[in-house]
Amino acid sequence: MDSIRKGLLLLGVWLLLTGVPVFSDSLSYDMATGTLSGFDVNTSDTSSSPGSFANGTEVWNTPGFVGRLVYIGPPTALTFTNSGPNAQNASNNRFYFTYVKRNGQSEPNRWREFFLVLRAKGMRHNNTQHDFSQINTVAEHPGDLLAIPYGAGSEEVAVGQTGYNATGGQGVYNGSNGYKYRYPYRHIWVDVTLMRTNNRNRLTWGFYESEITVVTQQGASHILRLNGKYGYSTADPPPIYAFSVNRTIDNQFPFSWLEGRNTYTQALTIGRCVYNSEDCSATIRFASDSGGTSDQFFFRSNDGQTFPFALAFDATKPDRAVLPITATSEFATASQTIYSPIDSSSHQLHVLEGDIQMYLPYAVDPCEGIYTSYIYCFVTTSDW
Repeated sequence: MDSIRKGLLLLGVWLLLTGVPVFSDSLSYDMATGTLSGFDVNTSDTSSSPGSFANGTEVWNTPGFVGRLVYIGPPTALTFTNSGPNAQNASNNRFYFTYVKRNGQSEPNRWREFFLVLRAKGMRHNNTQHDFSQINTVAEHPGDLLAIPYGAGSEEVAVGQTGYNATGGQGVYNGSNGYKYRYPYRHIWVDVTLMRTNNRNRLTWGFYESEITVVTQQGASHILRLNGKYGYSTADPPPIYAFSVNRTIDNQFPFSWLEGRNTYTQALTIGRCVYNSEDCSATIRFASDSGGTSDQFFFRSNDGQTFPFALAFDATKPDRAVLPITATSEFATASQTIYSPIDSSSHQLHVLEGDIQMYLPYAVDPCEGIYTSYIYCFVTTSDW
């Protein structure tokens, strides 16, 4: 059967008729390395306390390696939360694999506990790697943070401003001396490794699931949906995938950027949606409410002023024509080879990547103020 409840992410957009914009960011999962599936819940990785991993010893080469999160944007902090089933009768408030019944329903009183070991690193503009952290950060509890004190991306500074060169050196850019980059890194990535503890409850043969949502301070979010197993099972495994929605426009942008964009072929790109999975094809749809029932999108101000807008989706992987988003729009994945942004690794995946775009097919003349709108993104996997 289709799994509809999996994967709901929210994209917030702020439009200014007055104010100063700030920059956006992006967060994605590098599926060319690591894995989201097959973790053995009948074994533990450590009997040590989580704090014993807050040292310089790397753990990405252990069986619990999930993979790499890739970040582009200003300095930030990543928050790791549990967005899947909550384990019952668990006293440590950590992360958990919980049991999935043969009918696909969760049984959260059967679980294996784990915590996350994280290590942030940078890829300089000359494609050399830099382990700037030199130490692991442990996310023991949902809500724990990983600070990323440096920015990443290809943005450039103006002449006379301080910037970075291709090797990460800092200086004032004079137009030719190489200190042209706003940030010292082209990409920042985070090695994510789960460590299964000795704590477990009523394990039985079959499949297990865990869902972790990662969010930046600027609002980019990414779901890591993991599956584990205990022994052999004839049941279908739960869906595994990575799904993200990132704002690609400034967190606050002026209304003038929308003026004159009256059709979906003229639409303004405001965000990017990415789905990939080793095993599960899927469709993605958009709505203006959390129930997924409305495609009537509005900007709203604090004093109750509103005006409507419309959305379009421009799929880039696979490459398809831009289409308006309606109540019945569903956008399907395709099987493609995906390459890592960090190294030469590649993987065959079910993938859908595309730009979320905004336009104004209606005549509007809004009053001054700050307007907000939220766009809900839904994933339906075809895996059961």
